[in-house]
Amino acid sequence: MLRDNATNSQAFDFPSSFQGVHGKIAYTLTVSIHRPWHLSKEFTTELNFVNCINNNNQELWAPLRGSNSVTLGCLWCVSGPVSLTATLEKKAFFQGETVKVMCLFSNATSTSRTPKLKLVQKQSYFTANRTSQRILHKSLLSLTGEPVVAYAYNVYTEIMLTIPSSAAITISNCSILVVEYIIEVSLRSATVLFPIILYSPVNARQPPLM
Repeated sequence: MLRDNATNSQAFDFPSSFQGVHGKIAYTLTVSIHRPWHLSKEFTTELNFVNCINNNNQELWAPLRGSNSVTLGCLWCVSGPVSLTATLEKKAFFQGETVKVMCLFSNATSTSRTPKLKLVQKQSYFTANRTSQRILHKSLLSLTGEPVVAYAYNVYTEIMLTIPSSAAITISNCSILVVEYIIEVSLRSATVLFPIILYSPVNARQPPLM
């Protein structure tokens, strides 16, 4: 099991507390009482530390947009393309917030296609010298939208995804553990991936003016 304990009192950018499958980030507070001619007493408790995001990073509040198109079939049995364009209003979201995914679908095939949406957590564990790693993908949420009928073009729809309140926040400042999140939008084989940042509403502050 990997365990990362912060010991440098000069550092302020600590990674948030996290409990994973292959390791954890933990902080403990120990108080010792020394009394002359008596046995010393020591009390230890584990702290839940939450790292604040940098609100001055304009990239977190800028819209995200992605497109993809796939032609289905092979050789003499090729159908028309399936394509999608998806947009998010920003990159950073807090736990419990609802994400509006704006989608534009086209289905040039003879079969109805159903759009799908996933929120995936990626946990990456590293050895101390980063010579090896172990990666775990965990699907936190899966949704489906209204089917896109055959030969339908430029079908606009909005899919609402609520970030689970229990989801751990993003961790990118730890040497042995990285926690990332991806929103995956797909229509059959056409897929668009959006890397997003999750932060705690406890540290939610108004984004800077654009």
